[in-house]
Amino acid sequence: MKLSIITINYNNCCGLQATIDSVVSQTCQEFEWIIIDGGSSDGSREVIERNVQHFTYWCSESDRGIYNAMNKGIKKATGEYCMFLNSGDCLDGDCLKEVVPQLMGDVIVGRVKSAEDGALSYPYDNSTFSFTQLYSYSFPHQASFIKRDLFIKHGFYDEDYKILSDWKFFLQLLLKERVHIEFISDVVSVIDYNGISKTNKELFVVEKKRLQDEIIPPYLMRDLEYSSSLRDLFNHKIGKKLYSFLYRFFVSKK
Repeated sequence: MKLSIITINYNNCCGLQATIDSVVSQTCQEFEWIIIDGGSSDGSREVIERNVQHFTYWCSESDRGIYNAMNKGIKKATGEYCMFLNSGDCLDGDCLKEVVPQLMGDVIVGRVKSAEDGALSYPYDNSTFSFTQLYSYSFPHQASFIKRDLFIKHGFYDEDYKILSDWKFFLQLLLKERVHIEFISDVVSVIDYNGISKTNKELFVVEKKRLQDEIIPPYLMRDLEYSSSLRDLFNHKIGKKLYSFLYRFFVSKK
């Protein structure tokens, strides 16, 4: 099996139904589908039972949070690649028909767009991708296809993190394991950006600082802070004037 789609849900029966509708409509059916429900009490279980013929595995039981549920899904998966399409997130059109043939390598990352205004996620590019970009914008898990063997070999999501464990996983893969990341231009999913990482900004700041301390070597942090300072300088009016002067003095006179 090429792909395992893992959907986690908790008390979001309407979002879950929208996700189901988007997956069922795919003409490419080269995937298995795993539903991990956290013991919902809002009718989600009934939604699952009405659509049970579409699922390879499902459960509805209490869990210890988002990443505990995602890890449960990984452990049940048998596909070569895992992707995480949580309740409320929807596949964009008939995207799997175009995306599945491109699944080669360690991690493949597409793009997502906002359900609110259609805005597209950050456009990573194979030829220009840098560590600074990953530190600034994590890959959208709703458009990331991760070889299941990477979880087996390097470990599952760190359940001590509540909102940034997938970011930590990607950082570890790039900094310590040197895996190959491939970017594709396809829009994979339509998502709601109002998740916990947006609504709980204090926790986001705390966990990002923890990521720095645990994962990123001090010399890299110094480089990041230095390059950030330079960007701030040249975005400032004084910096722009300085840049204009230097350009006229050293470049335009050649």
